[in-house]
Amino acid sequence: MNHLQNIFKIKSKISPAPGKYLISEPLMSDGIFGRSVILLTEHSDEASLGYVLNKPSGFIISQLLPQFKNFSLPVYIGGPVATNTVHFIYKSDKPISSSVQIDEKLYWGGDINELLVQLSSNQLNENDVRFFVGYSGWGKNQLQKELNNGYWLVSSFPVNHLFEEEADLLWKRSVLQLERKYHFWLNVPKNPSLN
Repeated sequence: MNHLQNIFKIKSKISPAPGKYLISEPLMSDGIFGRSVILLTEHSDEASLGYVLNKPSGFIISQLLPQFKNFSLPVYIGGPVATNTVHFIYKSDKPISSSVQIDEKLYWGGDINELLVQLSSNQLNENDVRFFVGYSGWGKNQLQKELNNGYWLVSSFPVNHLFEEEADLLWKRSVLQLERKYHFWLNVPKNPSLN
């Protein structure tokens, strides 16, 4: 089995940074991180933070935040840390107060009441917002160690990639946008030992 796993170990050509994506190698079986795509929102030598983009929680935002009662936007599992917290990212030409810009027209967090006002007044389109419970976090040098071990491939995608892809297809479509040498990942069964 170790021989099989070694063919998947990769080295990223792109460095992690806010606005970059982490794509898990196909044999990662760690629950939420298996076949996941993570958007990094923060990265330094001390810590990294991001959100898993393709793991729906089964909740809609109105179930978690009653002030969003008129919205049925899905909520995703952002990661295993602080799962009792709600976070959001959105794309817009104009950021809401207290947001952090992570890429061109892509923002993280901010004033949740202002977000509600912009959604309610159609200043912000529902399809341009993603909500999460929890987040993915790495301590000092932890993400770099995981990258060195080949668990993740760092990539860049247009902002629209995040919002236009269906969650269950995001990992597959992200792999297809990588170099051709990674496309064989799509043919790897989730658990090769069962074959």
